[in-house]
Amino acid sequence: MISLNLVLAGLRLGLKNRQVGEKWVSDDCSYLCKGLLGLECNKTRAG
Repeated sequence: MISLNLVLAGLRLGLKNRQVGEKWVSDDCSYLCKGLLGLECNKTRAG
């Protein structure tokens, strides 16, 4: 989960620098979380 924290920290820094709209932020974060959770679920099922 350390990599996840690094990714989120990187997103926060990038978003602060670019002044991106909040809607895009929420959409991107939800998409990212869904993708990560999907990968974890697939790993669990395969195992």
